[in-house]
Amino acid sequence: MRRANALYEGHRLMLPELKDRATATCRGCRFCVPIIGREETRLACLATLDIYLTGAKRVPGELKALDFIWLAGRVALLKALEKLRPEGQACGFYCPRV
Repeated sequence: MRRANALYEGHRLMLPELKDRATATCRGCRFCVPIIGREETRLACLATLDIYLTGAKRVPGELKALDFIWLAGRVALLKALEKLRPEGQACGFYCPRV
């Protein structure tokens, strides 16, 4: 079993322009959108869809599950729901909400 070096883990070097991305959470990202289903509403990451990631279509405030399925399919919906960790560190596609 390997011991973690707590001193090394606590003192990472970071570039100043990357600090806001490293401290940001998924909940504050523009691509984090509630998906409204028949029985429940869950947060999903729309950065998994190229249409929203490239800016071809504006990111909506909320999206119905049926519309998401028409755009990308059921498998992509499940992938988008699994990708999001609301309290976890944001991914590389992080864009702050405007």
